[in-house]
Amino acid sequence: MSARVLSNPSQLVVRNSEWLSCNKMLMLGMPADGLGRVILQEGIAEEVYGLTRDFSVYRAVKEDWSANSQLTLHYGSVVESTTVRFDGVLVFLQKSKPLMDFWLAMIAPLLKEDAVVWLTGENSEGIKSWRKRLKQNFSEVKNMDNARHCSLIEASGYLHNGVEFSRPDYYSAYELKVRDRFMPLFSLPGVFSHGRVDLGTAVLLDTFDHCTAERVLDFGCGAGVIAGFLGQLNPDGHYTLVDSDALALESSTRTLQENNVRHFNVVASDGLSELTGEFDLVVSNPPFHQGVKTHYAVTEQFLVRSADLLKKGGELRIVANSFLRYEPIIRQAFGDCKTLVVKKGFSIYQAFKR
Repeated sequence: MSARVLSNPSQLVVRNSEWLSCNKMLMLGMPADGLGRVILQEGIAEEVYGLTRDFSVYRAVKEDWSANSQLTLHYGSVVESTTVRFDGVLVFLQKSKPLMDFWLAMIAPLLKEDAVVWLTGENSEGIKSWRKRLKQNFSEVKNMDNARHCSLIEASGYLHNGVEFSRPDYYSAYELKVRDRFMPLFSLPGVFSHGRVDLGTAVLLDTFDHCTAERVLDFGCGAGVIAGFLGQLNPDGHYTLVDSDALALESSTRTLQENNVRHFNVVASDGLSELTGEFDLVVSNPPFHQGVKTHYAVTEQFLVRSADLLKKGGELRIVANSFLRYEPIIRQAFGDCKTLVVKKGFSIYQAFKR
């Protein structure tokens, strides 16, 4: 694997390598760079265990990590049960504050008594406010460094509240109501539109009064709202739910199970990297944010390739903010594009494979 340029937060970590010494380090939410290998090379830690919820990161760095026995990489929402205890934890700031709280609770039983936790991230993502927030969990919190528009914070003396971490306790349960249908939904922290129904998704679902598609792809599935709703309209259909976020895939699984959708599978994928097969219907509220930044590439690639995913006569139906210029991309891929609805700032686009 070719050497990767370190992100600014990772560069800040390396800049402070002499102060981050530990034996076993846990890295949470790291970027797709070569920091794990550099941490070993710099002698910051003897062993590194990495957890990423983002399959695109996992896919980008897994070769690098698997080449070294002192690096262990896991894709998922939490560190699964392990007897390993860590004396150092490096957390990369996530956009979602509930997700950060979820991870801080998760690490409690994994910490050695004298463990130190470091938090790093870009100033534009709000890391400076976390010095105060971390005082709710740690007895000592201090700023270590500020450089490259990033900050590095150190926390120690974890304040155990006596509550045992349990992933199911963090599910938010809420309800969808569309076309006189009520449906329970479940999402974990960090999932798109956590704990509430996204308005664009509701506008999209309101365009379906029936669904006869045998094979349906829900791209960027989030909490499984779209596939769950279509599963009520067509219980005999088979639903494939795709997302890069491990928390989304777990949430979707829970939502579809609770709604008795019988035939479905969830796929961790970097865009469409892991997807095979053809579908009768491809439906999506596609993502266009990565962190706090607007990022269109994954969705634009999805739209370009969506015709290849469909059987002849198959349908693409998506919702998007009306300011996004997706219609020309769809028209280029399909030869035509119809706008079904423009409502509350959202547009519903439809196209069929000729």
